Amino acid sequence: MAWTELSDVRCYYELLGDGEPLLLIPGLATTCRLWDPATPLLSEHFCCIGFDNRGIGRSVARRHPHTLRDYSTDIVELLDALQLDRAHVLGVSLGGIIAQRFAIDYPERVNNLILISCSHFFTPYLRQMSLLLAHGLRHFNAETFSRMMELLATSPEFHDAHPELFERRIADKCARKIDRRAVGAQLRCLARSEFVPEEYRITAPTLVLAGEYDPIIPGCYARKMADMIAGSTFRLIEGAGHNPLVDEPERIVPIIERFVHRNGLSRNARAKEIAPGTEASAWGGVQS
Repeated sequence: MAWTELSDVRCYYELLGDGEPLLLIPGLATTCRLWDPATPLLSEHFCCIGFDNRGIGRSVARRHPHTLRDYSTDIVELLDALQLDRAHVLGVSLGGIIAQRFAIDYPERVNNLILISCSHFFTPYLRQMSLLLAHGLRHFNAETFSRMMELLATSPEFHDAHPELFERRIADKCARKIDRRAVGAQLRCLARSEFVPEEYRITAPTLVLAGEYDPIIPGCYARKMADMIAGSTFRLIEGAGHNPLVDEPERIVPIIERFVHRNGLSRNARAKEIAPGTEASAWGGVQS
């Protein structure tokens, strides 16, 4: 467990692994605990940098975010604090939209970009989905909202095969007591997340993954996003839902590892260059 003082947030982060730095950006209403099912495998290849977004979990906001650029600024300051010039960047859902903003604002800081279950623009369908999430946040109690989010994020196949895990995840989400105001701020930032077409230029080698059964951000939108990113690779994950990396890390981690190594390792951001004293920080596994 570790914290670092950034301009607008006391940022909580965790490190695990000895390989190249891989920054993990969580999605809506989730903390770095989201990655726990995947980090044991990811850490065999990368130094995983997990963190809580501003105002979520253990990260204490001094100022509420207003746009995605606020999250992007937090990320570049976190990399500076860790003395990293570059990192591989992975984001899921809202985290994937933040990752795009970061890759556009700071292209020199991104080695490889992995975008999971996200889009680069709001369609009428996606706006209605975000309104549904906002209404659920406003009107449902914590358990019902968590149940709605988990059900939307889980494929039918995975849910039917692991009903006990589904219930355990809901209990874990409720135990973390995520600040509803912070989630509301995330939704408002998401609503303002449209990229200006002339500025939408991602130069990092990019892998786009989407689940076959994702109702939150259907794979057709991820495919269109991939078409907008020159040279990107798109994979539709059969039988998967909104977060295939978390549900089936044994399927997804090899895809990520092969993509990163096919595109070459980073030029100047080895894990040993992470700020002195932080190497011993472990992936804590403590509930946020």
